[in-house]
Amino acid sequence: MSDVTINDRHTTAELRVDRTTYSKQAVLRTCYWLEKDLDCKVSEALNSEWIISLSLRNSTPTLEHPKVKRIDDWIPEFYSSLIDSQLRVDILVETASIRELILAKAFAKSGILEDQPPGSFADPVGADKRNGLVSISLKGSGKD
Repeated sequence: MSDVTINDRHTTAELRVDRTTYSKQAVLRTCYWLEKDLDCKVSEALNSEWIISLSLRNSTPTLEHPKVKRIDDWIPEFYSSLIDSQLRVDILVETASIRELILAKAFAKSGILEDQPPGSFADPVGADKRNGLVSISLKGSGKD
């Protein structure tokens, strides 16, 4: 899955993750999500890996942060956030055309758009009265 190298003081770590599994967008979102506590540097390795260098923003206890987590404690959280981010990116890609269709219909109905979206307002995209979700059915199938 990946390689992890941690320094002797447990304040920095270098992670290597597969670029075919995790997109750049997911890696950057994860770094952004944890930026309050970690500094991140992302680079590409020649062997299709992301090299992610993590370091603690606060490595010594202060009055604000009396208990400082070691970098070892952040690594599972980083991986969990990375998986979450990659899943969100995948869902975003998979549902893009449906979102665009719904937005186009909404804006076209309100008269904001100059050009009408393809199709007609009778297209089978509407609210499902049973559970309040959007449902898509085949034209002429008689199903909602």
